[in-house]
Amino acid sequence: MKMIQIFGKVTYAPFHVPYASSQNCASGCFSLNYCILSWQTSNGSCYHYSYLDRPDTIKVVETDKTEGSKVGFKTIISGTSCPSSFTDMNFNMTIPTGDTYSWQKSGNSWSLNGCRDGWKRFDRTDGVSVCMKTFLAKIQRWVARSKCVAIGTDQIGVASVEESKWIHVQMMQYNPLPKSSYAFWIDGEFKPHNCYSANFCESITWLYDRNCSIEYLY
Repeated sequence: MKMIQIFGKVTYAPFHVPYASSQNCASGCFSLNYCILSWQTSNGSCYHYSYLDRPDTIKVVETDKTEGSKVGFKTIISGTSCPSSFTDMNFNMTIPTGDTYSWQKSGNSWSLNGCRDGWKRFDRTDGVSVCMKTFLAKIQRWVARSKCVAIGTDQIGVASVEESKWIHVQMMQYNPLPKSSYAFWIDGEFKPHNCYSANFCESITWLYDRNCSIEYLY
């Protein structure tokens, strides 16, 4: 991978990491595995942006050289030489797990939604954004969770009907047998009540360290 540095600035990004050396802002980002973008501001400050932070949008816009603001994209470049121009480049970065993050270009600006390519982002009502992906495997919950942790993620609960419907669509792609149960592991547990009562939804709680398996019947 390479660092492509252009005259530009970050217009939106809630989570940033101040970096001590403004002289080595871009090169410092390049040497750090977690860093996906550097920003050297016009006043000499340096900020790094990590893909490990909670998913949130990062927005970058190209600026005039006279502003003195620079952003550095860590990106994949094929071949041994740099492209003649950055305007037609697709900025994308591969992380140690092999997953990629890709910037979306619109005119003279770029945005990153905080999720790995192939993962689905949901913005929850409590202000938290999450990235989701389903995996097909016949394994126990603790094994499933260890596999999530191995790629820098974790199991997560379901917080909305929208999320539940999306997971259902993902499951249907695995072609379950007719009239058979199909389950997936998530984070949480059922309360020790009658979950099939009229107050079904009020009988569920989601915790961060317990089991929960939801089944859809066909």
